[in-house]
Amino acid sequence: MSEAEWNREQAARLYQMSGWGRDFFAINELGNIQVVTDGTHPIDLKSVCDRMALQGLNPPLLLRFSDVIRRRMEQIHQRFLIARQESSYRGRYFGVYPIKVNQQHRVIKEIVDFGRRFQWGLEVGSKPELHAVLAMLDHVEGPIICNGYKDRAFTELALIGQKMGHQVFLVVEKPNELSLILDVAHYLKVTPLIGLRCRLAAMGNGHWENSGGDRSKFGLSASEMLEAIDQLRQRGKLESLRLLHFHIGSQIPQIRRIREAVLEAARYFVEVRRLGAPVSFLDVGGGLGVCYDGSIAGSPESVDYTLQEYANDIVWTIKRVCDQEGMPHPDIISESGRALVAHHEVLVVDILSVSQRSREARISRPGVGAPAQLRELWETFRDLTQVSPREALHDASAYRDDIIKLFNLGHASLSDRAQADEIYWQLIFRLMRSLDSEQKAQFVPGLATLAADRYYGNFSVFQSLPDAWALHQVFPVMPLHRLNERPVRQGILVDITCDSDGTLNNFPLGDGTSRTLPLHPKIEGEPYYIGVFLTGAYQEILGDLHNLFGDTHTVHVHLDEDGQILEQIHPGETVEEVLNYVEFPHAMLAEGMGRQLQAACESGLLSSREADSFLRFYRGGLKGYTYLDDNVTLQLSGILSTDQGIG
Repeated sequence: MSEAEWNREQAARLYQMSGWGRDFFAINELGNIQVVTDGTHPIDLKSVCDRMALQGLNPPLLLRFSDVIRRRMEQIHQRFLIARQESSYRGRYFGVYPIKVNQQHRVIKEIVDFGRRFQWGLEVGSKPELHAVLAMLDHVEGPIICNGYKDRAFTELALIGQKMGHQVFLVVEKPNELSLILDVAHYLKVTPLIGLRCRLAAMGNGHWENSGGDRSKFGLSASEMLEAIDQLRQRGKLESLRLLHFHIGSQIPQIRRIREAVLEAARYFVEVRRLGAPVSFLDVGGGLGVCYDGSIAGSPESVDYTLQEYANDIVWTIKRVCDQEGMPHPDIISESGRALVAHHEVLVVDILSVSQRSREARISRPGVGAPAQLRELWETFRDLTQVSPREALHDASAYRDDIIKLFNLGHASLSDRAQADEIYWQLIFRLMRSLDSEQKAQFVPGLATLAADRYYGNFSVFQSLPDAWALHQVFPVMPLHRLNERPVRQGILVDITCDSDGTLNNFPLGDGTSRTLPLHPKIEGEPYYIGVFLTGAYQEILGDLHNLFGDTHTVHVHLDEDGQILEQIHPGETVEEVLNYVEFPHAMLAEGMGRQLQAACESGLLSSREADSFLRFYRGGLKGYTYLDDNVTLQLSGILSTDQGIG
């Protein structure tokens, strides 16, 4: 297919956009990705990046679209409303956001603001998170769920929140927490709202399946549940038991796992009610998945259900059990964090350079004096169409290995080694062109990756996409522009860290995933922006400082009432800020550099003018971005004296 026959619809199919980005992302007539937040005012991502560049902020950029959170919240609430109405369910629904998923102040504030009309609550699992939530959640209707292990200070703070008018549920994760909660509540003269976390036999599947089942480190067994209820009854506090909770893991790919867990939890609810506890809330935890790879296959990177099916199965399963047993319908709480915020963030990476592994080139025949193995490698390349692709690759690999051995023994020259590499990679290139995608996958595993171009991006996988290297999580990746052009190269994305794990080489594509990504040739002097999508859950808070690359620039983008685009910029971390994390304060660095420059002056290596200029340059660099930045104006040209250089 020629470039003239390529269009944006084909690009959308190629990158599987209808699967992972249907509700929020599209390609406009210019061939640029746009975010669709209200249906009438799309936001062109290339235009946002260009405006940031004019202000001196180049990628890596983290773009946040708050209106996507609002729409996602509306979708979740609406799906549960439909399920409750169609089933005549008599309980209410409360969405709760676990702030561990993305603890950025702006994100939590938007959830609180948008969620006020839905009585959306927040979930915490530590004292710092609880401190943040009590200060943020200024409407008392939304529940606060306190999960995680607790000490006295945690418990006191939660009960203070309850005395302030909040609906704070203290969920018992292990048996000894119950006595602590009751003792602190007695001291503060408050009736606590207690929840019990059930350790279900049902398990999720995927990366986080061990959150449920017998191996889970959280929750109470059936016997421990009975002991907790007896303890509450003995202390006259059975009326405090208001909630049952379970959680079988994040990103549950298969709906049957969710249905099984809800059924088991509904039975727990019925039995606890029979024991006299006035439980009225059933918290089904998290697990609502995100379709990262664009399929509906139920793989760890996908889900085999829709949002409506998820809500239906929860509501109908609880209703059936309660109706069978003559029990009231509980209020339902779900802790959907990933599904709420994943879509609202896009990481933008600019490609610095491209290393082409294979390309069309003229290969000259080795001379008569060349090693025999080099001549045989060339003959394999020449006769490529006369043997099977597998045989040709095996022969070429063997001859190349022989030449490397000869080179290491001193029996082949550097020129021989270079020519062997050129012939080998040209053979790979021609093989790749002759095979279709299915043949490539079946022919030699890893062949596509071996032959792929390396697109070097200005970012850190470890800082911005930790799940990509830790869990091999797949994220949608595609160019933000030039999508009216056919992508003619196959590449992988490489970061600027000094670590071989800093690579993205698994991408949603077509009907599945691919080890390489179709990309365009980089045009010299022009940016080539690559977007990594669905990064709003966990990536920021789990990112680390490998090679001391810090937080990226962040841009909050939203629409005002008139549909105008508003942008709020939060600059990324500076070199000084990152070094301070590892106990290199500015004063110590400047003093150490100044001392060495002074010594260089005294030994005659530098003039005093040079030393002063170098110190200014050093201090200025501490204020700079940790990533590569062509906008930096700190240049050494002109600061050296005319009569002395650096020896």
